[in-house]
Amino acid sequence: MAQIQYQFHKNDEYFTPAYAVYPIVKRLKAGSTVWCPFDTGDSEFVKVLTLHGFQVVYGHIRTGQDFFHSSVPECDYIVSNPPYSLKNKVLGRLYEIGRPFAMLINFQGIFDSRERFEMFQGHKVEMLWLSPRVEYMTEQKEALKGVPFQSGYICSGVCEKQLEFEYLVKK
Repeated sequence: MAQIQYQFHKNDEYFTPAYAVYPIVKRLKAGSTVWCPFDTGDSEFVKVLTLHGFQVVYGHIRTGQDFFHSSVPECDYIVSNPPYSLKNKVLGRLYEIGRPFAMLINFQGIFDSRERFEMFQGHKVEMLWLSPRVEYMTEQKEALKGVPFQSGYICSGVCEKQLEFEYLVKK
């Protein structure tokens, strides 16, 4: 097992509700293999994708899979909600890997970082804007009310258009 190279920060581990996974499900080719590199078997990404007939490979830093140093499994897409503090590093690695991806992230200041701006300028980037705001969950599965930021998917090779919009159906 490779040595773990990063640690979680206070705001890195919030969980995605199932309703926020569905917008990306309909943009993936049916029956594809999806790697969820920041997820456990309890993740809504893993559950919803599996329910819809995708082959899902998943891993998480807590179970020893370090996204930055693990080998990339055979997959058609990479989909997840990455650690907030590592979004630049995650996006850089995704572009290095070269597979289509969709990462659910906080859109606040997405183009403010010079590093991200230059990364997006040099690569294919798509945005799937979600409304209303995603109410992420704590480890105890409690929804966070009044989330102060807008979320959406940063994608490459997943969306038909560079900018798409999806209304979330919260159940």
